[in-house]
Amino acid sequence: MNTLLLCDFDGTVTTRDMGYELLNRFSLGDWESVDREFCEGKIGSKEAYSRIENLFQGSKREILDFVRTHSDIDPTFPEFYRTCKKSGIDVKIVSDGFDFYIRPILDLHGLSEIPFYSNATTFGPERHKTFSYPHWHEECGRCGTCKKRLVQAHRSQYDSILYVGNGFSDRCGAKEADFVFAKDSLYAYCIDQDISCHFFQSFQEILNDLKKRIRGMIFDLDGTLVEAYEAIYLGLRDAFQRFGKDIFPYLDLPHHLKGDLETTLSPFFNPEEAQEAIPVVRKKYEEVYLEKSHLLYGAAQVLENLHSQNISLAVASNKFGRFARGTLNHLGVAHFFRSIVGAGDVLRNKPFPDMIHAILLELNLTASDVVFVGDTLTDIETGQQAGVDVYALPTGFHSKKELSAAQPKRILRSLADLVKLIDCVTCKAS
Repeated sequence: MNTLLLCDFDGTVTTRDMGYELLNRFSLGDWESVDREFCEGKIGSKEAYSRIENLFQGSKREILDFVRTHSDIDPTFPEFYRTCKKSGIDVKIVSDGFDFYIRPILDLHGLSEIPFYSNATTFGPERHKTFSYPHWHEECGRCGTCKKRLVQAHRSQYDSILYVGNGFSDRCGAKEADFVFAKDSLYAYCIDQDISCHFFQSFQEILNDLKKRIRGMIFDLDGTLVEAYEAIYLGLRDAFQRFGKDIFPYLDLPHHLKGDLETTLSPFFNPEEAQEAIPVVRKKYEEVYLEKSHLLYGAAQVLENLHSQNISLAVASNKFGRFARGTLNHLGVAHFFRSIVGAGDVLRNKPFPDMIHAILLELNLTASDVVFVGDTLTDIETGQQAGVDVYALPTGFHSKKELSAAQPKRILRSLADLVKLIDCVTCKAS
């Protein structure tokens, strides 16, 4: 596949926004109010630059000396670029910053061969500078460099266009690309706009994603594959009634569920009461859990498809192991799983990584071979502690926004998305 990777520069390749650093150092007058209007979305970058142009002081030599001494880039970017080049992936930079600092930074790090598109600067006599916008487009008109148009301009030359960015000027490019690697505000924007993306912090993570081939999937159970919250609530209700306590509404259950039953009960019961309440909850749960459990929509078909592609499947659940296995047997899907691990099967429950580690050992896979699919913040923390990529599902009690705040690798639209990701995690996800 002929692939292009378009990459933002400030705050993405560089560790800081060089444009902002330069303005902070060399601008006189009230440039902060202009920047504030830009950050609030009242004006675009082209308008902001036009207002700041006459406030931007300093000689060409002074400015370039500052650039060279403040030119830190992501330390993994050079190796990332070289690996992409060897793999036949073209890398180009698309920036809403300026050529006068992008070029020397690339030169300084031995990356001068990377093509880049940016706003332009002409240095004149007596510290005079003129900004120009060769990649501006009237369709939007807000950004000096229209990244959407740059994606479109390359469309006929490539089968797939990947986009890497972090901020406001990257939004249009991200919407136009086939797949996005995002961090900072761009990640939140992509989640809100339902744009397929992976969260990243360094270019090494992106490189790992490009290389990754999924060999195994580990699933949380309740809220991810199975709906069984009513059974949990009925068990808790019996315990509250036993002690004459008023239970919280059912819709508040996600706010009270913790890593284990004792921790869930502790805000409402003293330690002695909690020890008495635990068997009450479990007794009621065991009476109703099979009747009150059902597979989420499409789960059986997804599991069958993944299994047919020789993906090793497993479950890691804070439900007691015997209940987890009983549920999956009752629902007729247990045969898809090579490992089903629940509470009582390992020393510590989620969010500790013990379940994931036990499953990896049983499946003879490494953390880089698998993804962990879950629907809660606890699941995200568990996967991150275990060193595995987490794909979060908004099928439980948490919204996309709540899940994205914990920075999982990816947020899925539905379980069906998983079937599309086996051959390559950065394939198109429509």
